[in-house]
Amino acid sequence: MIRIVSFLALFFIGISIFGQNKAEELLKKLDKSTEVDDRIAYLDTLTNLMVRKNHPKKLEYLQKYVALTTKEGEFDLAANKSRFIIQEYINKGESEAAFKEIKNQLNNVSKFKKKNSEAHILLKRAAYYYNKEQLDSAAIDYDRSGDLFLESKDSIFTADSRFFAGQVYFDLNNFINSVKRFEEAYELYNKLGDASYANYALNELSSLYGKNGFHDKAIYERKRILAGAKKVNDPVAISYAYSHLFTSHIKKNKFDMARKYLDSMHTASKSIKNEMRRNGFNLHLAKMNTKYYLKANNLDSVAKYLKDFEQKLKLNERGDQFHKNSFLSYSGQYYKAKSDYSTAENYYKKLLDKNNKLGDVKMIMEANKQLSEVLAAQNKLEESYPYLKAYSIAKDSEEKRITTNTFLYYQSEFETQRKDNEIFKNETEITLLEKDKEIGEAKRKVLWIILIAVLILSAVAIYLIWLRGNIKRKALAKKLAKNQKDLEDFTNQLLEKSKVQESLTLELEKLKEEIGNQKSIEKIRDLTATKILTSDDWYIFKEKFTKVHPTFFIGLKNKGYNLTKSEERLLAMEKLYLDTKQIATMLAISDDSVVRSRSRLRKKVNAPKGSSILEYLEAS
Repeated sequence: MIRIVSFLALFFIGISIFGQNKAEELLKKLDKSTEVDDRIAYLDTLTNLMVRKNHPKKLEYLQKYVALTTKEGEFDLAANKSRFIIQEYINKGESEAAFKEIKNQLNNVSKFKKKNSEAHILLKRAAYYYNKEQLDSAAIDYDRSGDLFLESKDSIFTADSRFFAGQVYFDLNNFINSVKRFEEAYELYNKLGDASYANYALNELSSLYGKNGFHDKAIYERKRILAGAKKVNDPVAISYAYSHLFTSHIKKNKFDMARKYLDSMHTASKSIKNEMRRNGFNLHLAKMNTKYYLKANNLDSVAKYLKDFEQKLKLNERGDQFHKNSFLSYSGQYYKAKSDYSTAENYYKKLLDKNNKLGDVKMIMEANKQLSEVLAAQNKLEESYPYLKAYSIAKDSEEKRITTNTFLYYQSEFETQRKDNEIFKNETEITLLEKDKEIGEAKRKVLWIILIAVLILSAVAIYLIWLRGNIKRKALAKKLAKNQKDLEDFTNQLLEKSKVQESLTLELEKLKEEIGNQKSIEKIRDLTATKILTSDDWYIFKEKFTKVHPTFFIGLKNKGYNLTKSEERLLAMEKLYLDTKQIATMLAISDDSVVRSRSRLRKKVNAPKGSSILEYLEAS
């Protein structure tokens, strides 16, 4: 063992000495050289070596290389090497010096011969804008650099640009563009065989879906992540994939599946060999256990895992603020459930302390709600009100964001489908033209065969020639008639598809006029303002409701519960998140009637107590 260590030490010392000797040799050659091309070549090799070895004089010689190549009109070479100068400034925290170098290089854009020269500089400028929180400018540069890399067929940098753009659009709350960029990054990383970064892209994509309420899509992506992590046998990635699947199922109140993934997390974490990573994940595991038992309302187990969570937080010096905030939130929930309101109040106030940068909108929103309820339980109504108001504002904003993103997502899906239909239509027309050409060629061949046959057989017998020719002509006529009919039928099908396509296009334009101008939230408010007193009222309400949720009633019917019209009405009200009083107002019945109807419906569909009937039906 000692021999091996000694050998490795000598090997690395030898490599280091070789690198130093190589640099010194290049410096001597550089000093002696007078030819410009030779100096550029020596500087190129020298700076590459210095960058790899992190040589203290690398910035000096990088600047010499860029100055010389710029002077000689080799602007692409200068731009390519300037990336390292920019990165060196960024590493030193000299962002303005980095931006100045970026600006100098972009002044030569018109002189670049390679598109990826501009792309690399734009990639650096995008990072500068992102660090300065100029997100709109960062998104523009990431998209532009990605386009240029794509034109240059530089897949790895295209993938990186799309990935970073996805993160910027995520921060901008631009759901559609964020989804598109992460999906494109994943496809590129996957083609390149870079499983780790492909999984990073899927992680971001699944988080994006989960944040916007698309829990089923999040679960689908997270299962792909798990499969990818298992493929490369990465225990850390496997453990966190189980964690994300646990979170998705907890949000859907599927406790059995959540418990399954929680157990899988525990098993997978034992295979993490790196002690620091294993300790970090064990902290995360304690947090997930606390979350599970809080959801399950098992307070004895909550107390046990809260204590474990706290101990691991103290041991883990690198525990981030998000874990600490989760501990405060879970502690507040626990003591509130125990009716120890003063202790719960202290935890929530620590969580909402102005110096604590939460960064999680839902956590802030929930903390405000819980603190208002805790204060109200202590008769501190005046102190409770500001927190309730903050919760209400945040909730309205979050619901509006999710509603808008949901509408935009489905609109994008519809437009994508329409484009696919157009492509199919064009491909079909091309196929028809090719068939026409084939039929024409077949006709010519048949005519030649008939002509030759007539000429040959005329020497044998005129009668036989006529007889056989007549048979062949009839067969040909029948075949041609059949081909003609097939062609006409196919053409009619295409015409019918075109009519359907035009109808779909008109419907989309109508939908854009109705929803695009008024916003989808206004249509929902219009629904909630309706009074359903007669059958006509219900018909009008149902027509408006179906425009917002087109598959809702069909989905209920397919469940096989044989729901009555009044039960369908109640579930439609639930879908709009109306409370008991609002439902009673719309249906012109008493609050008690609504409660009784809901209770009968819960028994009818066998929905568990404590869960939403609608969520239960949609999940079943």
